[in-house]
Amino acid sequence: MPACLTHYQFGQEILDRLDPELKSCALAYKGEFDVGLQGPDIFFFYKPYRKTRIAAYGNACHDQPALEMFRPILKKVHHKGPLAHMMGLICHYILDANCHPYVYKHSSDMFEHHLMEAAYDRHILTRSGREQARHLTIPSSGLDFQAMAELWPGMSTATIKKCVTSQRNYIWLLDQPRILSVCQAIAGSRGKFTAMSLPDELSWIQEKYARNLDVLYSKALEEGPEKIRQAWAQMGARNIDLSGFELNYKGEAVFEGA
Repeated sequence: MPACLTHYQFGQEILDRLDPELKSCALAYKGEFDVGLQGPDIFFFYKPYRKTRIAAYGNACHDQPALEMFRPILKKVHHKGPLAHMMGLICHYILDANCHPYVYKHSSDMFEHHLMEAAYDRHILTRSGREQARHLTIPSSGLDFQAMAELWPGMSTATIKKCVTSQRNYIWLLDQPRILSVCQAIAGSRGKFTAMSLPDELSWIQEKYARNLDVLYSKALEEGPEKIRQAWAQMGARNIDLSGFELNYKGEAVFEGA
């Protein structure tokens, strides 16, 4: 939590709060920044109909303290596409870490978790006045996949390209209810993926959840620019201090190496 459109919108709002130099980089390499906004979620779209080591990698990224993911990235000084991608990744983490505890508290299982994600995407879409289809928030061309792969140890350029392309395609499918129903029936997983589809409207309880998530979203907006500035200043440092990155993507406090 949140889902793709919410992460995208969050990143667009962060842009206006960034230092001029960082904002200029993010805009110059907007595609790489926007892919970064999806964080490790891209790995869940690599052949999502079965278990893979790529999806397991995505889960591991979410479970470990964020500093374990970002510390290796910050050992090198990044510019251009890799820097823009890194800023997007930080945005994803900040929003996840703020929102996830609430989502897990109010979801009894992943089905309800996904329902809340999709409902909040609808809420954000309505609030922002956007008419944009969700899959269009995932860039489809002009991307430097090699630059982005630099930030994902063990992931090839081809794998990153496959993940990004698949995410865009599957998000499109999720918002085609008739086609999705047929696919689910064939796969024998009725209802599993429709929970992630964008609803036409929110129930009263989803409206309540959305209002509470708005508070957490605003808190993340306040934290985001400083976290990006902090990481930027630490690039290439011998001893990297990432205070504020101790939680995992679920908003949990976990020990390093656990």
